[in-house]
Amino acid sequence: MTRRTAWGTHMYITRVLRHRLTDGTYAPGARLPSEATLCAEFDVVRNTVRRALSALQTEGLITVRAGVGRFVADPGTQPCTSTEHIAATLRHQIETGRRQAGDALPSEQQLARRHGVSRSTARAALITLERAGLVVCVHGKGRYVSQDVPT
Repeated sequence: MTRRTAWGTHMYITRVLRHRLTDGTYAPGARLPSEATLCAEFDVVRNTVRRALSALQTEGLITVRAGVGRFVADPGTQPCTSTEHIAATLRHQIETGRRQAGDALPSEQQLARRHGVSRSTARAALITLERAGLVVCVHGKGRYVSQDVPT
């Protein structure tokens, strides 16, 4: 097995937790285990767990209640921001097979025009998908559906 980098560990934890969120291990509205519990489970430092949890929050899979903890988001709720809407739309296209591994995604400019948002909003949506491991960015070429789409 190859040595995992900090980035790889963060992505691994994100995938594991995402799977638990989508397969019902953690029910909607349920409180997630504490950062300390997750650190012990994955044998990592707190910052690595926080990066994974931040990615899940950006994806809209979990919510944070200050001073209380992190909770599983209700899947019936619709994305609130334009960034979340764009990311959810592209994620759905990837997960349903409409966009296959290796397919080019629309550019930031195309997404901005199509959704009536700024390029930075479109970029944020694409970065959300990159952090989720669904999209890879090839500098100077564009963004593509990842060959190793996590399930």
